[in-house]
Amino acid sequence: MELNYNSNKGFTPIEPDIYDKLNWDYDLIVLCLEYIRTEIHTILEIEGDKIDVFLISFSNFLGQNYPAIGIRNKSDEKESSNLDFFELDEKIERWILNIGIENLIQKAQNISCVNWKTLQDLKRFPQ
Repeated sequence: MELNYNSNKGFTPIEPDIYDKLNWDYDLIVLCLEYIRTEIHTILEIEGDKIDVFLISFSNFLGQNYPAIGIRNKSDEKESSNLDFFELDEKIERWILNIGIENLIQKAQNISCVNWKTLQDLKRFPQ
């Protein structure tokens, strides 16, 4: 799967392997995902003006909603970033392993972010 979205609707969803480790505490998951989102350009080694990155209320094929990160190319970008899903996922998972789940939680506690209920209402953050 490549990041070739040119509209406002399509995202590549990123679902890091943190949900079980955070006991499915959606508010804590949202905080941790927001911290990851703020670091995503460093993690992926890609310029900030090439992609849009949001927290999203994602729905799977079973209709279950949960928080995730949504990444897409900026629609006005002439040259798109062609990172595939597996490369994105691998880089983010490796970064999480390097930082450690406890450090991720600690760093996430120091940021301001919407809670899960608000993200569900907004569908994506920031707007």
